[in-house]
Amino acid sequence: MNFNKIDSVDVYDIIRGIKDPEKPYCTLEELNVVQEELVHVKDLEQFVEIEIFFVPTVPYCHLAPTIGLCLREKINKYLPKKSKIDIFIQPGTHQIEKESKFIAKI
Repeated sequence: MNFNKIDSVDVYDIIRGIKDPEKPYCTLEELNVVQEELVHVKDLEQFVEIEIFFVPTVPYCHLAPTIGLCLREKINKYLPKKSKIDIFIQPGTHQIEKESKFIAKI
C-alpha cells in the first residue's frame, strides 16, 4: 500500500478529541492533557514511530495509565499505517517520578 506521509498534526488530530475518563464532558485537548508540541512523529517507509508525552490534570492522577491506553488504542484504530507508539507522562507532572528513577512509560 502507498500511504501519504504521517506527521504530528495527523496524530494530534486523532487523539485531541478523546474524552477525559474522570471528566467525560471535556476532551484531553480542552484540559491540556495532550498538546500538539508534545507529539513527535517520524514516518519511515514501512511504519511510523510515534512518541507522545501527556500532562495529567493533577500530579496524583490515578487514571494516567488509562489515558495512555486510550491514546494508544485510538491511534491504532484510526492511523492508516503500522506504527510503533511510545507514550510517556511529561516529566515533572506526576508524582510517579518521585517514586521511581525513570520516566513513566505507558
